[in-house]
Amino acid sequence: MSTNINDLIDDILLCVISFLPPKDAARTSILCRRWRYFYRRCPSIAFDQRNFGGDEEFRTKRFLNIVSSTLLFYKGESLEQFKLVFNANATYELSNCPTYFDSFLRTAREKNIRSLCLEMSYASSSVLHDKTNKLNTENEYCLPSYIFKCASLQMLILKDCTLGTLGSPSLQNLVVLHLIRVESSKQSIQELITNCISLRELAVEGCPLLEKLQISLLKLETLSVRCCHQMKSLRINAPNLFSLNFEADLFNKLDFKFLKPEELRCVRLGLCQQKEYINGIIFELPEPLSSLTRAKEFTKFAMELLNAKNLSLASSSFEDFAIEELLQFAPLQLHKVKHLSLKGWIGSRKSILGVSILLALMPSIESLILEFTENTTEKPQDSTVTDEEPIDFPSIDCLNYTLKRITLRNFVGDEAELILLKHFLEHAVFLDEIRIGWGKEKHVNLDDINMLKNSKSINIID
Repeated sequence: MSTNINDLIDDILLCVISFLPPKDAARTSILCRRWRYFYRRCPSIAFDQRNFGGDEEFRTKRFLNIVSSTLLFYKGESLEQFKLVFNANATYELSNCPTYFDSFLRTAREKNIRSLCLEMSYASSSVLHDKTNKLNTENEYCLPSYIFKCASLQMLILKDCTLGTLGSPSLQNLVVLHLIRVESSKQSIQELITNCISLRELAVEGCPLLEKLQISLLKLETLSVRCCHQMKSLRINAPNLFSLNFEADLFNKLDFKFLKPEELRCVRLGLCQQKEYINGIIFELPEPLSSLTRAKEFTKFAMELLNAKNLSLASSSFEDFAIEELLQFAPLQLHKVKHLSLKGWIGSRKSILGVSILLALMPSIESLILEFTENTTEKPQDSTVTDEEPIDFPSIDCLNYTLKRITLRNFVGDEAELILLKHFLEHAVFLDEIRIGWGKEKHVNLDDINMLKNSKSINIID
């Protein structure tokens, strides 16, 4: 059996070369005559300015020239993937490069590009728009409209880019669309998504000017909407949606509506803090609403998640859920949830009660993950949590009937954590196993925790 690499067919060799950095791929041309300029047919091309050395201006010019020459002499019939990472700087601003970028994107389109990833962070600017929330594109490069009319494109990932006038986008074959920290007018993102009728995966994250979004896509399976802090309305009509990752202030009068979420099974929710810092801008959120109003708002949101089986909830503090009215307005709303993951600060009596109320709303939980974080809010931490001050826990049905496994992450064993753990150990009838991942500090040991359990059948592992 021959082990000579030259015995491999061209398609395999091109695939191997595509995993090399551009500089190393070009060096393969000296191996033999067959390999001469072989790299110019690679189906996948990726350029990252951060990998180029030298001073800022020299590095930028050299980077642009190399990308330009590579695409100019590209010999492949089609380009499967093109990735470009470019960081503008004060000495060579992004506005000086439109000719290069237009040439790159035009060549990619002519080569029937299938996957396009662009990351163009504007390092010399810390604030991407002014106080009036109007798009400022004076020194920004706006992507040309013809990119959004590329029939061969199946995957489009845009990071730190600016959308100009789209001009009736038409991406019928696009399957994956990620818009990360994208600057645009209020209508451009909506217009783009509406015309991508074949989307199966969509992510819209960190788009600060986006206020309203309506998603009506029959084939959509995975959706992520995060850090769009100006968003006031989100409506989703996606009957085949399977996974939702949604992060916002759930108690901020957000008009959120699902239309027939028949297949939704995996949900991750994130509550934002009072202040969120993103893209150089601090967003101030309104003061918390009354507990009764917040309970109704959460109930309205929970009503859209009745079919969810996997639920992950991240919060700066679970004190936000210490609303006894939830038990009145949202009885057993999430009765299909089997696997629950909670991440946040659980260091006060009120946060313990918040976790307990959430568990009381989900009577069918089989596995629970608790990831403890530090207190990142401006609320003072309650350091007086002790066993002598019993907490009035609500009735938690999953402890009596279904809960079998608990995983604790970043566990240090402070008073609040031990009170919650002790309640689980005393009331979880069918609990088989507890896995503990210790944090940086460790206030207790495994023997101390074993002393809290009532049943010998519970296996505690660290």
